Amino acid sequence: MKKINKLIKILFLTIVTLAFSCSDVLVNEDPNGVVIDELPPEVILPGAQTLPAATLMTTMNELGNTMVATWSGNAQQVQAPYFVEFQYQLSTDFYSGIWDNLMAVTGNLTQIINNRNPGNYDYFKGASKIYRAFYFQYLVDLYGDIPFSEIHQRGANLFPSYDNQQEIYVDLITQINNAIIQMNTTDANSVIPMGTNDVIMGGNISQWIKFGNSIKLRMLLRMYDYAQTDPHLLTFLNDEFALLNQTNAAFLTVGDDVTINPGYVDQSNRMNPFVETFGYDPGQFGVTGSQTFSNLRAGPTTFLVEFLDGTSTNIVDARLDRLYATRGGQTSIQGNTQGGGDQPSRIGPGLLMSPEQDGYIMTASESLFLQSEAVFKGLLTSGNAKNLFQSAIQSSFDRLGSSIGTYLTDSNNVDKIGWDGSSNKLEAIITQKWIDLGGTNGIETWIEYTVTGFPSNMPLPRHY
Repeated sequence: MKKINKLIKILFLTIVTLAFSCSDVLVNEDPNGVVIDELPPEVILPGAQTLPAATLMTTMNELGNTMVATWSGNAQQVQAPYFVEFQYQLSTDFYSGIWDNLMAVTGNLTQIINNRNPGNYDYFKGASKIYRAFYFQYLVDLYGDIPFSEIHQRGANLFPSYDNQQEIYVDLITQINNAIIQMNTTDANSVIPMGTNDVIMGGNISQWIKFGNSIKLRMLLRMYDYAQTDPHLLTFLNDEFALLNQTNAAFLTVGDDVTINPGYVDQSNRMNPFVETFGYDPGQFGVTGSQTFSNLRAGPTTFLVEFLDGTSTNIVDARLDRLYATRGGQTSIQGNTQGGGDQPSRIGPGLLMSPEQDGYIMTASESLFLQSEAVFKGLLTSGNAKNLFQSAIQSSFDRLGSSIGTYLTDSNNVDKIGWDGSSNKLEAIITQKWIDLGGTNGIETWIEYTVTGFPSNMPLPRHY
């Protein structure tokens, strides 16, 4: 019953979200209805958390996986999956749903942050600041300069100005700092707990703080090389790293995957969005003939398969059989050259577990990879870079339900995937992150590629 009640709230909030894209002057308000400004955070939070997560798990995931040579499909079959992506036909509406959805639905988070209802809602506001920063970082990474300081004012400002991307990054980091202070220093006797209204952390404030610090670490690392030519920005970043070190900040670690589940059920438009988009039709989970079209088209690239089956590295990576599964007639996992005519294997049991499975927002493994990079570069003073790197790989195997066996030992001296054997430690970190997040958070792997160039030797799609 709790799951159904949560889903009813989310469906209701889908309608509420529309208010952020329309002018108050143009909308006829029901005098007997609820005014959005009067809705308490308890009502808004479940939908505010769930709606942007669906875009992360589906549209953003698919774009990243196709752009960084993780996913392929038989582009020469009748439906021509990924024809546009492999041809790089980038029009004004190319994956426009990312912009449209994130810009609109994060308005619910802004509504919570600016809430004036009576009561101490510091936990709701702090968590919403952190969660909104998570999505606005992606908007900046994908689009550069975007509206930010004047967003979500509805009819009061229909044409918000664009802000500089660097300034937005700095502001997001500052907001995360403020959110953590707000949650740590609020009056514990009067603060209203989020409880089950929080469909991500279940009201666990310490986990929200770890999540906030991990997002902040990702942004600081992403700016660091660029900041070497900007003394003012470099000073800001150095001060932020000093703060992390002085306070012995806690980050997401082993077992701290950030997931969301508002009560997914095996029904149309109520399943886990990843499963419904790339898996099976409602009521048909596991029945091969009832796979959705996206599942039938999405599969691994030859580049990825050969990287994991030992062809490229001489090290067999057991995660391959959890990330992908054979189709009818296949005896082993098969890849396809992007733009080629072969039919790749399908998405596997490590990614498709059930219609009700949790959705991933940020994995513990990604956070551990970030910590490894920061320690290796001397930016974080606590921890061992190699140990953090190998803990991230272990966490990846565990999340996918794969036995790691002797992989850490076997791969340790291998270039690009092992710590000791890689002359470029950053390449090993980013390449392992590419393997780990393929299917789970494709957009993150693509952004990392545009920043670092890893994985290296990534083939271009075959044009036809």
